[in-house]
Amino acid sequence: MKTYDIRNLDEVRLSGRFDMTQQGFPMHWSSANAEMLLSASKLEVEIVCQYNSQKPYLSFEVDGLRAQTFSPIPGKHWYNVFLNLDKNTKHRVHIIKETQPFEGDPTASPTILRLRTDGQFHPLPKVKRRIEFIGDSITSGEGGRGPISFNEWVPMCFCAADNYARMTADGLKAQYQVISQSGWGAYCSFDNRPEGNIPRVYDQICGVLANGAENQGVEKPYDFSFQPDTVVVALGANDSNAMRSDPYIDPVTGAAHKLDNSPEGRQLYENTCFNFLLHLHEVNPEARLVWLSFISSGPIAECLQKAVARAKDAGLDVTFACPFDFESFGGRCMGSRFHPGILAHKKIAKALVKLLK
Repeated sequence: MKTYDIRNLDEVRLSGRFDMTQQGFPMHWSSANAEMLLSASKLEVEIVCQYNSQKPYLSFEVDGLRAQTFSPIPGKHWYNVFLNLDKNTKHRVHIIKETQPFEGDPTASPTILRLRTDGQFHPLPKVKRRIEFIGDSITSGEGGRGPISFNEWVPMCFCAADNYARMTADGLKAQYQVISQSGWGAYCSFDNRPEGNIPRVYDQICGVLANGAENQGVEKPYDFSFQPDTVVVALGANDSNAMRSDPYIDPVTGAAHKLDNSPEGRQLYENTCFNFLLHLHEVNPEARLVWLSFISSGPIAECLQKAVARAKDAGLDVTFACPFDFESFGGRCMGSRFHPGILAHKKIAKALVKLLK
């Protein structure tokens, strides 16, 4: 058995934002993953993890088989990925973070430190594309794998490995990364909290955790080293909820915040989305931009379409797409917590693959 630092293996492909000065591979965002190809009979991985209230979950996939989904034990431990396989066969392994970063428990990011095996690592096939997905709970995979009857908001309801982002990337043979947070929007969260917007944290490694994840480098500026050829933005559903919700009252200042459905409010939202598209183009200059909406009508959908039209007029390669309205996902297509299930994610991915081809 030989032991390798995961960062010292050129054959291992790491996907997901993290601070390069940190030890190992910190897995902050949903869908952060390590991929490798090796001929071996056994593989073990060393993971360090700490959490207080929100357990992160990982999945081990071996040759396309979901070997296990589990929450790492707090502390530093070795975990068996596979055992007693044919040593003369090349086995493809995916280690995927199923859960998103949690504001309420900023230390809950597992880190892969080392790999231990009796075999040999091989170069992976080259990826054909790179895609970045930006979104909310649907992009994080909330509720995707569970039954309709399960409505607890806990980490085990998330399933990044079975959501449309993963399926789309697989369909296009693409490397991908995800920036998503349940309840957040382009302008505010579903309950009108102004801090709950993705553009605010997009330029940081993992700004969702910046107020409590000490010594993890999450608050640092991101270097945009992952240059995608496509950026898919799937925001808007929570902004739509905010328009229908009561104002958010700041617990410190007592100030009220509300995205209102007035001409001024709609113009403010349109400008926010337009400016975010401009910024995405600035930091990802070679990428085609796609605003993926799960709302086909109403003020937010209209604002999104106007923002995309303005960005197109400004010379950006951008498309507005709404293959499915969220309300159309019913019956067998639904998962837990009133969110799309695996069948719905498959439909979304099929439509996206067709669009992005």
